[in-house]
Amino acid sequence: MLVPLYIGAIGVLTFASAIWRYRERDMIGAAACGVMTISAAYLLI
Repeated sequence: MLVPLYIGAIGVLTFASAIWRYRERDMIGAAACGVMTISAAYLLI
């Protein structure tokens, strides 16, 4: 029942982490966080 809420929260946090890593010029880390964000979004659909 709460699982989609947790997945959504993890997706938001990984998206924020991707933005932070992109601003810090860590492209590999930003890409990895982007993939995790897309995976979380896919699981919610």
